[in-house]
Amino acid sequence: MPDENPRRRGVWLCYRDGWKHVEAAEMNEPPDFGLTDREYRVLSLIADGMDDQEIAGALAVSSFTVESDVQAIIRKLGAGSRTEAAVRALKSGLIR
Repeated sequence: MPDENPRRRGVWLCYRDGWKHVEAAEMNEPPDFGLTDREYRVLSLIADGMDDQEIAGALAVSSFTVESDVQAIIRKLGAGSRTEAAVRALKSGLIR
C-alpha cells in the first residue's frame, strides 16, 4: 500500500491493478470492484449467513458455480475469506 498522507481523508482499496485511495467525498458512492450481477447476489447471500449449498438452491445454480463465484468475490475484494469479503462489502456500502 502506498504511503498514506495523514491529511488525506478516505481509505485505501486494493484493486486488481493496484491500490487506489478513495477520498471521503467519494465515499458516498460504493466502490466498483468489478463484480458481476450474480457475484453481487452471492455476496449479499453470504452476508445473510447462507452457505454454498443454500446459495446454490436460492439462485438455481450448482454449488460448483457458487464456489467459483465466492472465490472470484474474495479475489476481487482482496479479502482473505468469505466472511472478510462480506464485512468489506458491508463497510464499503457495496451491499446493505
